[in-house]
Amino acid sequence: MTVPKNLNPSELRFIAMDMDGTILDEGYQLSPYVANTLKKLQNQGKKLIIATGRVYTAAKITLANSFEPDAFVCTNGADIFGPDGTAIAYHHIPVEALPILTEVGRRHDVLFCCYIGEQWIYDRYSPLVDFYEKRTGMKGIQKDFDSLIGEDILKFLAIGSNEELLEMREELANLAADLLDTVFSHETMLEIVARGVSKRQGLEECLRYLGGSLEETIAFGDAENDLEMLKAVKVGVAMGNAHTSIQTAVPYVTASVDDDGVARFLEELFGI
Repeated sequence: MTVPKNLNPSELRFIAMDMDGTILDEGYQLSPYVANTLKKLQNQGKKLIIATGRVYTAAKITLANSFEPDAFVCTNGADIFGPDGTAIAYHHIPVEALPILTEVGRRHDVLFCCYIGEQWIYDRYSPLVDFYEKRTGMKGIQKDFDSLIGEDILKFLAIGSNEELLEMREELANLAADLLDTVFSHETMLEIVARGVSKRQGLEECLRYLGGSLEETIAFGDAENDLEMLKAVKVGVAMGNAHTSIQTAVPYVTASVDDDGVARFLEELFGI
């Protein structure tokens, strides 16, 4: 772990962080050490921003009784919320993309699901439903995706083998590149969002609302869907548990989530 020595920590007013694999371990638990470090910095005036693939309710449920973020970039940048859940912006799935997504999803052996508001909906039952309900703390609803025409859909998510998801990604790139973007939040989870949506874009919108910039921000992440954000901010930090391709693409690497990497980096950087 190498903490930058040529920076003025007082110029870094914002701390953005992914959740799963960054501040949450494999059991979806937040270390008290990390929570306390973040609260110390918040008390010193730093603004804490969650940047996650989770929807707002799932993120809030998971962080309850730990610390209160100043803002949320949710659904991989499709939904941005300020203090007290104030909606800043949203960028949802184009209605014309639904038939393409439904067709491609049914061709693959994956759990294919989407979010409408705070509800997550799946087309076909799979044992992975139970896994995802535990992960999010939210109950899923089974619905035929053909019935969702005209609904305001936040994002789609495919969960399955990496090989199967790579095939899906290629199909969607061929069929709907002008409508959709895809990014991995884990090697077994392919996020599908509206074209141009990303954590970087969402963080930029969030920072403008808060009166800040990427040049005043430190960010932490562990997956492909964090990479644009990590490369765009002043101090981008990959977790020790991140894939080598993520670690080598950004300037700084900290300890793993199991070793409280976020807290250790922040303590050394800010001298707390």
